[in-house]
Amino acid sequence: MKFRKLWKLLTSKFLLVCFLLLIELAVLPTGIFLLSAYIPQIAPAISVIIIVVDVLVALCIINSDINAEYKIAWLVPVLLIPPIGSILYLTLRRRKTPRRKLKKLTDRLCFDPLYAHDLATMERFAEKGSFAKQCAEFVALQSFQPATDCSSFEYFSFGEQYFARLTEELKKAQKYIFIEFFVIAPGKCWDTVLSILKERAENGVDVRVIYDDIGSMLKVPSDYAQQLEKQGIRCMCFNPFRPVLDVAQNNRTHRKIVVIDGETAFTGGVNLADEYINETHPFGKWKDTGILLRGRAVQNFTTLFLQLWSLRDGEENCEKYLSHSPAGDCLCLVFGDSPFDGNRNICEDLYLKIIYNAKKYVYINTPYLILDGEMKSALVTAARSGVDVRITVPNIPDKKYVFALTKAFYSQLVREGVKIYRYTPGFLHAKSIVSDGQHCIIGSSNMDFRSFYLHWECDAMFFDERVCKELYDDYLATCEESELITKDKIKDSLPRLIYRSLLRIFAPLM
Repeated sequence: MKFRKLWKLLTSKFLLVCFLLLIELAVLPTGIFLLSAYIPQIAPAISVIIIVVDVLVALCIINSDINAEYKIAWLVPVLLIPPIGSILYLTLRRRKTPRRKLKKLTDRLCFDPLYAHDLATMERFAEKGSFAKQCAEFVALQSFQPATDCSSFEYFSFGEQYFARLTEELKKAQKYIFIEFFVIAPGKCWDTVLSILKERAENGVDVRVIYDDIGSMLKVPSDYAQQLEKQGIRCMCFNPFRPVLDVAQNNRTHRKIVVIDGETAFTGGVNLADEYINETHPFGKWKDTGILLRGRAVQNFTTLFLQLWSLRDGEENCEKYLSHSPAGDCLCLVFGDSPFDGNRNICEDLYLKIIYNAKKYVYINTPYLILDGEMKSALVTAARSGVDVRITVPNIPDKKYVFALTKAFYSQLVREGVKIYRYTPGFLHAKSIVSDGQHCIIGSSNMDFRSFYLHWECDAMFFDERVCKELYDDYLATCEESELITKDKIKDSLPRLIYRSLLRIFAPLM
């Protein structure tokens, strides 16, 4: 079995692309070295040019408008390993302009029927208070998604519950099914879903699937989109991984979206693979969460899906996807994050607003805890103000270097009064925040640089005591299964401190 996995890796597209990327990265430094070796007379001039370029690149980084942590992460390699650091920055820096094929996603698309803003709904947010009104206006302005509501919801505290309800709802589809996930992988979960999708497609349902190439790499064949097309399922492999040094390689769709007939939507942390429903246990018990929505909020998920689908088929008449759900009594904001929003990071900004607005408690689930200075300051300020700030992270990591980073960040938070819990049964993959029983967010965004700055994400923010109560109760139940990390449990040996310090420097680039 191990030999088969090794052979699959050695013959995979992933390894080939990585090899070609290394060759591409090595071309210029190798050329400089050979010139200096064979024509020693020009070696001093080359050295001067390298120094000048490095200084100019460093000044460019210092004066850029990127996050302070990104500046530090780039300055270290630029100054310590010339000219490779400068080459990496010039090719992989966070540009404001994306790869040409992705460029049109920076602009608002013409989904007018789905972007209708209901003034009556905005008035209901105002009735909830100034905080709800500010959040609604912020999301409407920054993401072009209207303030909305849902008529009903179902919260799932584990992936098994999510999967059971998802399969039930998929079987009921009559018009269309839109599915977008970071990971799909063969096994009980995806095979069950796939069989339903094929059956529905055979009965005239418009079935579309988007999966991320890197997220699903080594799990499905490189031509998997074409294979699904032959089975009657329209499919797009998002942002194919290719052997070009390009920042766009980092821009993945990390979203988890299912839309059924414009009436029902699912989102959360669950991907379509067996570990997410505890069918397999590579990292112990897998804790994940999700939510089902019905009502007008489903339209927002439809627009998020169609935004990326337009890369394949272009924009289309969206009126046929417009649902006519009545107004619901559960106010919510469904929004998406894009890596091409300039300096706008909608989910991070809403997390910050919740933390600074908290009076009693802030409870957060996240598999990865890699924070910028602003988020760290918000958490510490809240804790120092007497707010019960808790963050739950995994106990068994899926990526050891990321887990080491998580420990590096939470070690500082513990000393400042933030309560950190490690989910002892295994891996916690849930992504949520709930505060004061009044507002909460659940979706696909982790508390790390990739989710906040580099990925397409989707989340839903609720201003409803019933949804908050579900997340609150589940969070406390999770704490009962978790270990509270106190100062005396944090081991700070010199090698660990050095290792964590180095990881923290390069955290934004991981």
